[in-house]
Amino acid sequence: MQVYRVYKHPTKGFAALPSGFNWTAAAFSLLWALGNNLWGPSTLLFIGWGSCIAGIVAGIQMNLQILSLAFLAVAVLLPLWAGMNAMDWLEGNLKKKGFHLVNKVRAQSANGAIRTTQQKKGNR
Repeated sequence: MQVYRVYKHPTKGFAALPSGFNWTAAAFSLLWALGNNLWGPSTLLFIGWGSCIAGIVAGIQMNLQILSLAFLAVAVLLPLWAGMNAMDWLEGNLKKKGFHLVNKVRAQSANGAIRTTQQKKGNR
């Protein structure tokens, strides 16, 4: 079972976000951020990936392996950064839309977390 944070909007209803590392965001960092309308993180990831590619190419052309390796290390860390911060980014996006935290609950799925919250709080 996983811990979910359940949010409620006055008109849009409930949303639940799991806590912890997001493997999808790590595997597809830029595409995942764009798909979730996270424009700030998308911009940072785009600039990061572009800088890494440019740095690796420049290091190869100038025959500076250490420069290429440094930018390669950053390119490896970018997806990890995205995976670690993904849920915080989504939470911020929900709060911008007017959602507020109503419960933290252990559940098998997001729908289960929402059902548990509705039953416990009497919210519909």
